[in-house]
Amino acid sequence: MPSRRPVALAVLTTAALVAVGCSDPPSSGNDGSQTATGDGDGNGEATLPECPLDALDDASGPVEVTLWYGGIGGSTEQTMEDMVAGFNASQDHVELTASNQGGSFAEVFRKFESAASADTGQLPDLVMLENIQLQTIADRGLMLPTQACMEAADYDITDIEPAVRSAFSVNDVLYPGYMNVSSQVLYYNKSHWVKAGLDAEAPPQTLDELREQARALKEARVSEKPLAFKVSHAVFENWLSGEGIDVVDNDNGQSGLATEAMFDLPESDELLTFLQDMNDEGLLNVFANTEGSIDHFLALVQQQSSMLIETSTAGITFADALSGQITAAEAGVDFDESLVDREGLVPGTGEFPGVASAGQVHPGGAGFFIVNASEPAQQAASWRFLEYMLRPENAKAWHLNGGYLPIVKSVADEPDVQAFWADDLGGVLLKPAVDQLGDADPDEPGPLIGPYPDFTTELQGAIEAVLLNDADIASSLATAEANVTASLERYAGE
Repeated sequence: MPSRRPVALAVLTTAALVAVGCSDPPSSGNDGSQTATGDGDGNGEATLPECPLDALDDASGPVEVTLWYGGIGGSTEQTMEDMVAGFNASQDHVELTASNQGGSFAEVFRKFESAASADTGQLPDLVMLENIQLQTIADRGLMLPTQACMEAADYDITDIEPAVRSAFSVNDVLYPGYMNVSSQVLYYNKSHWVKAGLDAEAPPQTLDELREQARALKEARVSEKPLAFKVSHAVFENWLSGEGIDVVDNDNGQSGLATEAMFDLPESDELLTFLQDMNDEGLLNVFANTEGSIDHFLALVQQQSSMLIETSTAGITFADALSGQITAAEAGVDFDESLVDREGLVPGTGEFPGVASAGQVHPGGAGFFIVNASEPAQQAASWRFLEYMLRPENAKAWHLNGGYLPIVKSVADEPDVQAFWADDLGGVLLKPAVDQLGDADPDEPGPLIGPYPDFTTELQGAIEAVLLNDADIASSLATAEANVTASLERYAGE
């Protein structure tokens, strides 16, 4: 258990660790590798390649395994290090070395791409990658689907939350062996709600309520621009998917390879018009999506803004900062902490405000993948570590200490987890995201897109053009959709 943090107070420093970027798909993979195909329910009835578990038994001496990760810091990185140390101490068949490869998921993927392209034998055996790379991973045969190892080891895959399985599967085949899951939530300063005469325990549930409360905050002169809004494909995408709207064809890429973008819709126009109107009213504090940027968080902690929408994983960093457990430097950022307003900041979270209702999100985050190019003994050893991570006590540690959502079903029933949600600041901030995950629809796992970075760049570019450069909404969406469709067609033809 983490040390107790009081559920109130003073300073909210930063969560740069949640800033992630995107990159192009890797140019090469493991030629000739097998790919998995599914036939329907995601419960282990797929046609899978072999997972060579026997190779570990046949190895002489401990098998050395390397893991690449990145995009985490503070308590989350310490949890990663503790997990590796605990695994190595728990057995003598595998020796795992974990290496932090950068400050964002995108940086890790760029390094993995470079190593895969160079074919120098420098690839890791395990790698933690963002879920937006899932389609590319499957198409290029870069990873051994861990579901094959789960079946070989008689691991009951249904112990994993169904929405998580769905969100990290391709053709009903689960690719990663463990998933560090997060979702979008609303962060807000409760003290501002009190000053504006609003109910501090009733943050906005819908976009209409968000605008109404932003107006109240501005009229009360509590904050200059109430909503700090970092342009995000994930936020826009969840607004659409929450209304059952796909952004690409073939059931959002779930029933076949996506070949056409579909987000130039009246609903998208309405969303951008909503944001543009908010901006024109001075209710929006707009920030471009620059890799590593934390300006939207600084707007909140310096009380220029009252709320923002971001990934749930930031909650544990907030709690660490409030309790004095980490400094800005330890959180992986560089800014003048004396600029932070340390008075009157009482952080809270609410479910993701949707178009019509709150909490309509699909799981995001990253997964731990077994690299297909590794030797059989290393693949078997990699599964042993993932199997260790899936133990309820270790899955619980990822939630209590690492800030990720519990993906193993039994974790939510543990008394110390229930106490964490009630009494610990980190747990209180995470609880709305936990609730969202429990309610998430496995049949709406979000889009599968091969050239996901192109989709991200174009959609965010269109939003930024409208909000930062007053571009025409209709033409911005049309151009972005055409460019993404061209990228999807190129990807399908490769």
